[in-house]
Amino acid sequence: MIRHSVLISLLSLALAAPALAQQPGGGPPPAAVRTDVSVARQMAPTIQSPATVLSRSDSRIAAEAAGRVVYVAEPGDWVEAGEAVARLDDRQARLQLSEARSRYARLSENARFQDEEFERWTRLAENGTAPQTRLREVELARNLALQEQSEASSAVQRAQLDLARMEVTAPFSGRVVERLIQVGEYSAPGANIVRLVDTASLEARAQTPVAVAPFITVGDQVRVSDGSVDLMAPIRAIIPVGDSVSRTFEIRLDLADAPWIVGSAVRVSVPTERPQSVVAVPRDALVLRSQGSHVFVVSDESTARQVQVLTGAQDGEYVAVEGEIEAGDRVVIRGAENLRDGQPLNILDETASGTGAESTSGNART
Repeated sequence: MIRHSVLISLLSLALAAPALAQQPGGGPPPAAVRTDVSVARQMAPTIQSPATVLSRSDSRIAAEAAGRVVYVAEPGDWVEAGEAVARLDDRQARLQLSEARSRYARLSENARFQDEEFERWTRLAENGTAPQTRLREVELARNLALQEQSEASSAVQRAQLDLARMEVTAPFSGRVVERLIQVGEYSAPGANIVRLVDTASLEARAQTPVAVAPFITVGDQVRVSDGSVDLMAPIRAIIPVGDSVSRTFEIRLDLADAPWIVGSAVRVSVPTERPQSVVAVPRDALVLRSQGSHVFVVSDESTARQVQVLTGAQDGEYVAVEGEIEAGDRVVIRGAENLRDGQPLNILDETASGTGAESTSGNART
C-alpha cells in the first residue's frame, strides 16, 4: 500500500515538472492570447435611423399608342435600355406607313415635274416667247407641288413614329418585376404595361432627426447595417426639408455593390456631433465587468497590464476609449477574459504569411 502511494506521488511530481518550469517564482503560467493595435481615429457619437433599400430607377412603363397587346416581357426578365418590354399589334400602323410612303413618292414625282416645267417656262419667258401670266401660273403650280411633297414627307415621319410606338421599350436597364397587362388585352395610350426596376442601382433612404443636419454633408461615409451585413456608404443626397410632425428629414445613400435587395430594412448610423480625434480599440479588446470596463495592454516584457477605460463612440468594430492607453499600444483581443494584471503572455498572432507565431519574451510586436 505504501509502495503504491509512493509511485503515485512520483508520477504526480513528474507531470507537474513542466508546469513548474513555466512558473518561475510560483507565478501564473503564460496565457495564450491574440492581440491587435489601438489606433487614432476621427470619431463621433452616432444614432441609428431606420432606412429602406430602394432602387434609384423604379418605373411603371406605359404605352404611347393604342392597340392589342401581342407580347409582354415575363416577370424576372432582365432588359437593357432600348429593348422591347411589350409590343402592340402593328399591322394597321405598317399599312398606314406604306400608304404614306406611296403618296410621298407620287407627290415627289409631281414636284419634280412641276419644277422642270417652271424652269422651261422661265427660259421661254426670258426669250420673249411666253407670257408672264403663264410663267406665274406654272410657278404657283410648282410651289403647290413642293408644299404637298413636304406635307407628304411629314406624314411619312408621323407614320414611322406611330409604328415605333407600337413597341414599348425600356427607358433604362432593369428587371421586369410585374406585368400590368396581359397578351390579348387592349392597351390605351398611357396605360401601364410593366413595372421595371433597376436592381443593380440601389440606395438607402433614411429619415433622420433634423438635429443632425449640421453634422452631415453629401459625400460623407456613414455605416449601414442589417444586423448581419455591415458596410460604409456615401451620402448621395440630402433632402433639406424636415417634417414638421416627426422632426425628421430624408437622406439617401449610394449602395453600390451592396448585397441587399429592394425592400430590405437597414439602419443608418449618423453622427450627432463633430468628429474628434480619439484612441480606439477593437471591440473584442474590451472586458466588461460590473465595476467598469478595462483592456489588457501588452507591456514591453510581454505581460498583461490591466487598464481601466471609459468607452465612447463606436465605429464598426472599433470603440473610442479614455484611459492610460495610447494609439499604437498592443491590446489583447482573444483570451482576455481570464487574464490577471501582470500575467505573462504567450502571443499567438498571425504573421504576414498566415502562420501562427508565438512570443513569450521581448517587446510586444507592433
